[in-house]
Amino acid sequence: MEQTKKYKGLWWLVFLASTAALLFAIYSHWEWLTLILPFQTTAFVKAMDIM
Repeated sequence: MEQTKKYKGLWWLVFLASTAALLFAIYSHWEWLTLILPFQTTAFVKAMDIM
C-alpha cells in the first residue's frame, strides 16, 4: 500500500487560527462571521483525519 505524508500539524494550526478568528468575529460583532465556519470545520475534519 502506498503511504502519503499527512500534514496534520498544519491542519491543527489552521483550525486554531480559524477558531481565534471566529472568536474575534463574535467579540467584535462582525456580521459576516459565518464565512469562517467552512474553514474551521474543514480544518478540524482534516486534522482528525476523518476525510
